[in-house]
Amino acid sequence: MNIAILDDELHCVESLLFHIRQLFPDFKVAYKGTNPVEALKSLKELDIDLLFLDVEMPGMNGFEFLEQFDKLPFDVIFTTAYSQYAIQAFKAQANNYLLKPIDEDELEEAINQWLEKSPNSEESSAEICNLLNHLKKENLLKNKIAVPVSDGLEFVEIKNILYCQSQNNYTSIFLKNGEKLFICRTLKDVENSLKRFLFLRVHQSYLINPSYMQKYIRNDGGYILMSNDQSIPISSSKKAMIAEIFDGINS
Repeated sequence: MNIAILDDELHCVESLLFHIRQLFPDFKVAYKGTNPVEALKSLKELDIDLLFLDVEMPGMNGFEFLEQFDKLPFDVIFTTAYSQYAIQAFKAQANNYLLKPIDEDELEEAINQWLEKSPNSEESSAEICNLLNHLKKENLLKNKIAVPVSDGLEFVEIKNILYCQSQNNYTSIFLKNGEKLFICRTLKDVENSLKRFLFLRVHQSYLINPSYMQKYIRNDGGYILMSNDQSIPISSSKKAMIAEIFDGINS
């Protein structure tokens, strides 16, 4: 079995690693780390069966980390020191979790329970999806996406994105506070990340957050006025959709 450990505290990583090697010497540690941003790239490339994932990490917590995967290629055992909401969520969704400081007997039991299941089974993936959905429903998981910037990844809350504009093979992301992020991703790639948040592709060069639509202007070929007074053109094929959305808002 290939396992990975992600925890922002190095001593927690080494302590957990020590116990696992004592209990399951045949397990191969394919990855261990303390930085979730760095771990993202590695865990998307490595063949991992089981990830031990810390819940509370600065910058990006464990749940937000899992949100960066379209489909989880590994199973997860969460670790947490004090997050009461996480414990309640785990119990509600029947996921494995370990309280810090991790007890060796509890660790052995959690791993054995995982081994009894079919590793990387659809059932395990469904449990984690149910957990994330539960956290969203209870407003316990912020909706964020990771966007690549020059020095790594920046995590942007969906509610802060006004619209995105294509720049050939790059995309400009315009934020509510007036900032602009210029990223090395096509608008199609960005659209795939944001479509679950109901962003609208209103033009071949524009993707908008409908929450910030202010006015639909039918003249001059048709365009949308956003809340920051920016005019966004509308493709002919999208005009009926936009008109229907505004009619629905007014009804």
